[in-house]
Amino acid sequence: MRIVLVKPGSLKRDEAGNILYASSSVTLIISDRILVVDTGSADEKDIVFDGLRRAGASPDDIEIVVNTHLHEDHTGCNGIFRSADVLSYHTGLREGCVLARGVRVIETPGHTLDSISVLCSGEIVIAGDALPTADNHIKDLPPRLHVDRALAMKSMHRIAGIARIVIPGHGKPFSIPGGRDVELA
Repeated sequence: MRIVLVKPGSLKRDEAGNILYASSSVTLIISDRILVVDTGSADEKDIVFDGLRRAGASPDDIEIVVNTHLHEDHTGCNGIFRSADVLSYHTGLREGCVLARGVRVIETPGHTLDSISVLCSGEIVIAGDALPTADNHIKDLPPRLHVDRALAMKSMHRIAGIARIVIPGHGKPFSIPGGRDVELA
């Protein structure tokens, strides 16, 4: 399996901490199928195209787009993947759904009730906004925007308990010392 961060997510805040601009990480997974997890903001099409090209892929190569949730900073470039099936919680992705060899879905609600994450090789979690930044993990704080704080914290702790590496929704990948594999449904 090959996992490539096509584009790291970004998050810009004002001095009071209000979000001024957000765009998700875009991650390419090459297994027995070719997937992209989240597609970034609509204004980043050229960056996504360029990142795919550097990874040796094109939008036409992508078979599946997985949206961790349906906020537009995670779905803005869905339209460039014309040949792909676009999947999310709303299309039936649930805990344990297998997307490709070594790639499956885990439900991680809290930021939104439909938030999912993607588990690769049992140790890499593409978390979307269930774990939006490394700071959320380090400071043990839920996503600033959440529909259920307790669920958000439970999902963050679950990800931290599974992952050795996290690709967050809005930042660069980070490792979790002592992360461990756990049995999933």
